[in-house]
Amino acid sequence: MWKKLIIGVIGIFALLVLVLAVHIYQVSRPKEGGIPSIALSRIDFPQGIDSLEAVSIQTHFSKLGGIKDFRINATSGHVVCLYDNKIWQASDLVDKINFNFSLSAELYRPPADMLTQSCPVIDKTSLTYKLGTFFQKSFEN
Repeated sequence: MWKKLIIGVIGIFALLVLVLAVHIYQVSRPKEGGIPSIALSRIDFPQGIDSLEAVSIQTHFSKLGGIKDFRINATSGHVVCLYDNKIWQASDLVDKINFNFSLSAELYRPPADMLTQSCPVIDKTSLTYKLGTFFQKSFEN
């Protein structure tokens, strides 16, 4: 009886580890057909922008080469830009906004603790997160 229970628990644990390993592989492997030079940046306007400025910025950047998508949220005061980083750098986009529109835009930089999170959408109380964190800490040492 105890032998079957122990074998069952070890089997379930091995299955969970296998599922976690497959998930990590699928998330981190290079994607076929993916474009490795596409980047996404957020640009903030601490003083905010009005809707007329937003429209003129949107129009200006939609005409530039290498910009794949450019979305402005005027109410929250930020821009999300999808661009080819072989053509543009995030700092160049910020400088272009500041120069052409006389605004004080800033590149959004996430806090260090946000960058160290493993998966931004996972529930931190889940068994999967706890197991993944355990293995991450085990492999770091």
